Amino acid sequence: MNTEIIIHSKLQHYGLTTGNLDAMLDWYRKVLGMTINHRSTVPVEAPTRSTLSSVTFTSNDELHHRISFFEIPGLSLDLDRTRHTRVQHVAFEYETLDDLLGTYVRLKNLGILPVWAADQVFQTALYYQDPDQNVVEFNVDNFSDVWTATEQLKILPSRMLIFVDPEKMIAARNAGASAWELRERAIANEFAPAQPYDLRPLFWAASDVNHERQGVNTGRRRNNATSKVEN
Repeated sequence: MNTEIIIHSKLQHYGLTTGNLDAMLDWYRKVLGMTINHRSTVPVEAPTRSTLSSVTFTSNDELHHRISFFEIPGLSLDLDRTRHTRVQHVAFEYETLDDLLGTYVRLKNLGILPVWAADQVFQTALYYQDPDQNVVEFNVDNFSDVWTATEQLKILPSRMLIFVDPEKMIAARNAGASAWELRERAIANEFAPAQPYDLRPLFWAASDVNHERQGVNTGRRRNNATSKVEN
């Protein structure tokens, strides 16, 4: 028995609490292909019944479960979650850029769009929010092997990412651009969205975002009033 050397175990699954179980299960089925391997209702007489009503285990591969859902009736969304310690996001990887972009198209046809997308030098990523506003990342490495992608991450400049519009990338891909050409053109900012993504709701407290927006609007009103006076 090894009692001295760190065993590098792998991440196997994660669990989510929700008061919106059916909507969550439907979203993860449509988006990631999660299937229910077990769903059970907590017996009325169980000690945990006062808080927990059901448990569901789902998976999208051969493993028994990748995501478990714990239904707690009455839970509400935490609008100030960015003020609280939390899991910021979870991520799922794709083997090819075509798989990632094809998934974007499939989900768009279902009315599900990412909240932002970026080339992050070592990877390309799309970020979605589930019905409980948990952030879920889909990504693909921009290099042919994990070692190279990791080395690129190690030398990544601070805050280095380039916003991309998946629609523009798909149009370029359909026009014959290779996956590597897409990366080079993304770095050159050819696929920039018409409007920069607003990441504040994902990283700032809702009250801070509203306060800043009110400040911006107030500033605009002041500027407009000043202009009218000057005119």
